[in-house]
Amino acid sequence: MVKRKGIIIYFRHKKIVNKIKELGVNVTYISESLRYLTGFVDEEKYEDIFKNLKNHRLVKKIEESKQEMEQFNFSV
Repeated sequence: MVKRKGIIIYFRHKKIVNKIKELGVNVTYISESLRYLTGFVDEEKYEDIFKNLKNHRLVKKIEESKQEMEQFNFSV
């Protein structure tokens, strides 16, 4: 079983959404009016994705989801 981490990304413009998807974030919800998205990533890739998006000019803030992802089953 693959361990996942939930992620919440606040952005300045919706152009960044495609870049976020290319980095490997599985997007589950996008709020264009409030400018944030929720999704999940593999636990091993979380730090790399966080570093890549942290200093991007279109990303305001990145948070780790408070919800435990272990209760969900994601089969590969």
